[in-house]
Amino acid sequence: MAPRSWLVRWLVQWLFQGRSRYWVLWGSLLLVLAIPLLVKLAAGKPETPPSAPAVPRRAPVSVTQETVPVWLVETTGDSEVYSNGLRIDTRFTIPNRPRLYPAFPRAGDSAQNRTWRSTPAGIVYHITESRQAPFEEQDTPKLKRLGESLLEYVRRERAYHYVIDRFGRVYRVVAEPDAANHAGFSVWADDEWFYVNLNESFFGVSFEAQSYPGQVEDFVSPAQIRAAAMLTEMLRSRYRIPAGNCVTHAQVSVNPSNMLVGYHTDWAAGFPFEALSLPDNYGRALPSLWAFGFGFEPGWLASSGKSMSAGVELAELDVARQAAAMGMRPAAYRKALRERYREWLAESRAIPPTAQPGSGSAGR
Repeated sequence: MAPRSWLVRWLVQWLFQGRSRYWVLWGSLLLVLAIPLLVKLAAGKPETPPSAPAVPRRAPVSVTQETVPVWLVETTGDSEVYSNGLRIDTRFTIPNRPRLYPAFPRAGDSAQNRTWRSTPAGIVYHITESRQAPFEEQDTPKLKRLGESLLEYVRRERAYHYVIDRFGRVYRVVAEPDAANHAGFSVWADDEWFYVNLNESFFGVSFEAQSYPGQVEDFVSPAQIRAAAMLTEMLRSRYRIPAGNCVTHAQVSVNPSNMLVGYHTDWAAGFPFEALSLPDNYGRALPSLWAFGFGFEPGWLASSGKSMSAGVELAELDVARQAAAMGMRPAAYRKALRERYREWLAESRAIPPTAQPGSGSAGR
């Protein structure tokens, strides 16, 4: 007979042998209190509750890589030279509206504690999607003409801060203190802040190139990649830009009219993060989904490839978790996020008179 059964049987017989109601009553109570203890002693090990299934957690993405010090070495009439070898052609530089934007903190009441800034917070990388010629020596004159035509267009539209041409030459177009018209309906978030309307808050850097559906590499030449690495190094050093805020246009682009991501798809795949000494930011959950409630078309995701899929899947998991934590259905939770996006977008376009560069509410 098992030890546990014998102990229980003996205790019952002992308690009920007497005829007194008094002993029956107190014996029954003792039995109720003693059985759990006897069971644990007989089993020889403590009782533990069953554990709940572990919630999968995504690995953190490193965004704190230190910047390498880079400084201006000399300035001539039409160029600047920097300590890391970067040379910037300044002949096409033109002013635009001064940069000024609200950054919304991730902690606390973001709407009340937002901060107006005039310092850039990140970099968005683009592709010009302009006319191209074969990158061959015999086509050099045509390549130069196309590049000059592109620069004139970008200058006229104030489209980017920097353009890197097919030969790896870096041109500053919109002046660094000003906003450029490169990513108007766009969003991003880092570990501390939300950003809406990246025209104002992020630099726009564009590679002279053209992409094709399904193409995932060979967008740009090795010379362009080397130049982009030096330019990124300089901008990050000068403005203390976090590595996690160096992202592609496809990662930040949204369409407010239908609340879908993927309005622009340049660099949806194939961006050379590693060559630019950056973490693979394709692995970051897309803030447009988890912070602002945007959706996506399956066809867009399929055409973008695995790079964008990783960020979308992580964001969808975050939405489901947050909705469950708040006791809301995902659809209702997304609706609330979308309302927040619309409010913040309107605020980012309504600059208060007191939030001017140099005032107490502006700056980093």
